[in-house]
Amino acid sequence: MKKTILCLFGPANTGKTSSIRRVDEILQSYGAKLVKVLFDENDFGKEYLFRAHKVGILSLGDPGSAQSEHLNQLAADECDVIICASRSKGATCDEVSKIASSNYERYWISPLYEYDHMHPLTIEMNELNAKFIIKAIIAAYNSI
Repeated sequence: MKKTILCLFGPANTGKTSSIRRVDEILQSYGAKLVKVLFDENDFGKEYLFRAHKVGILSLGDPGSAQSEHLNQLAADECDVIICASRSKGATCDEVSKIASSNYERYWISPLYEYDHMHPLTIEMNELNAKFIIKAIIAAYNSI
């Protein structure tokens, strides 16, 4: 069966990286074992072993970033599930689709967001996005 890519997509500054960072924290709290760090700066790329499956996380999603290189690495490392980010259209979406066409089912996830980063609900929306992604990871295991 095909593996799974879960891609948060949307315009710049809509909480994609914050939501993916929260997924990273939740995986750690659930006891996921960190097996590889691709890089960890403002954006990050990591691989975990979670419930006997390899999960790759990549927060890069900006045009002109090293998104393609790191997505290819996660696929080459045979991640069962890849969580990533992209813009709403263009090159970053194309890169996700290209990786997905090899051996992955691709799901586009439009995150909840508020453009006003100081809005009281912003943190809660990122938390809801992350919890949804964790549930989607677990559901994806049933199809692998």
